[in-house]
Amino acid sequence: MIILSDFDDTAAAQNVGQMLLDRFQPDTSLPGVVPWREIQQRRVDGEISLAEYQEIAFRQLTTPVCEQAAYVRSEAQLRPGFAELAAYCAARGVRLAVVSHGLDYYVSATLDAAGTVVPSHAVRTGEADGNQTFTYDFVDEGCEWRPGNCKCRVLEMCREEGDHVVYAGDSTSDGCPAMRADFVFARDALISLCEERGLPYAELPDFYPVLDYVKARVGDGA
Repeated sequence: MIILSDFDDTAAAQNVGQMLLDRFQPDTSLPGVVPWREIQQRRVDGEISLAEYQEIAFRQLTTPVCEQAAYVRSEAQLRPGFAELAAYCAARGVRLAVVSHGLDYYVSATLDAAGTVVPSHAVRTGEADGNQTFTYDFVDEGCEWRPGNCKCRVLEMCREEGDHVVYAGDSTSDGCPAMRADFVFARDALISLCEERGLPYAELPDFYPVLDYVKARVGDGA
């Protein structure tokens, strides 16, 4: 069994990327600075891609990444039950991973603050010539989220190592992997998609239902 989870608003109890943009948005009266929600609306309207929205919004931030990560460690939280699920999976040899269009440093900071060790497939960031860089390791040219990380590509890579894939997510960007998973735990917009497509799913108020599901398949051994 393999469990893949979206990060913002799923494994994390909040949208950590938006939390950073709210906290560190530069003064919008300065030349060239655009409110990040306006940039986000351009993505919603189809003018720019998800990757372009994220890159434009985060490149406006002048706060060093180390300070952003420190803020995440002090303010962000994992959704209840995720840490317990991670511990159980580690003890039983069940693969659990985060798959996200979000940025690696804030995903890692949230997990580290909770003392949770989980592999994550997020956007890799770095710096070149004083500018933040973004690297997408799971690009699929046919994916609607091009050139962002394709969650379906990660799912299919993982499926080679297991015959039952569980996916947890909350938004329309989770629709593709949800349709390819064997079972889905859904929140918010993903619930509607699962119902429209007739996908097998359960609601995800927290990760305790996921833990119960895994225990039922793997065996609690208590």
